[in-house]
Amino acid sequence: MATLGTGQLTAIDVNPSEYIAIAAEQGLDTVSLFINPMGSLSGDCITTRQTSAAIKEQLRATGIQVANVECFPIVPGLDVESYRSALELGAELGAKSATVIIYDPDTASVIDSLSKLCDITAELGMAVGIEFMPLAVGWKTLPETVELVKQVAKPNLGIGVDLLHLIRSGGTPEDVAATDPAYIAYAQLCDSVNLDATEDYVEEASAHRLAPGDGNFPMQAFLQALPAGTPLELEVPQKSDVPARERLKTIVAATRRQLEQAGL
Repeated sequence: MATLGTGQLTAIDVNPSEYIAIAAEQGLDTVSLFINPMGSLSGDCITTRQTSAAIKEQLRATGIQVANVECFPIVPGLDVESYRSALELGAELGAKSATVIIYDPDTASVIDSLSKLCDITAELGMAVGIEFMPLAVGWKTLPETVELVKQVAKPNLGIGVDLLHLIRSGGTPEDVAATDPAYIAYAQLCDSVNLDATEDYVEEASAHRLAPGDGNFPMQAFLQALPAGTPLELEVPQKSDVPARERLKTIVAATRRQLEQAGL
């Protein structure tokens, strides 16, 4: 049976300890954690060496596992070794995978960086998951990213398929079903009323997603297209006055209805 977890963006307005507690209250299996500051994400939402002891205790107390640690952008001129400390912290937290987004347009450079990152994470017992998206510089679609994974040819490299990014890239559940299951590491769920393919959706991606089943995305077709047992994660950031605990309760309930309908 697939695990169900949540990404930290879904409850970015609370600190990591409360976020983990809320996830446990809703009967979720996993969480993903931000451990590498990037862009506007910093401060209280980032798990650091200084706060890791409390986070480890919260994980132990709740039984929640860490799915992914975020985020490790592939950028021009990247020294992959600069990520080692954060990746070691992720391994100490029990993370299964490290998330990457590609912001480097040079194919040779990207392959080199990903290869080195996979080598480091393999040492730590972790995998690497590429999240493709039209908001990135390159490798914006599922087929393009599959070809990249083939070129890198590392056994611990896979793809995280976020349904929003799939739809915005012009992708379909049929594309997922046609992909070799070996390349799909996990899937992220959310919804929207808009089915357009576009690169202009950064606000939606970061703050205006709907719970699964509350929009027009082909949710059932997507769930059925995923390889059996694919880990599932909720990525449903919402700009709202509703407290994180209530938001996540509503989102999880909506998701469970979709999973039940899909027979998962």
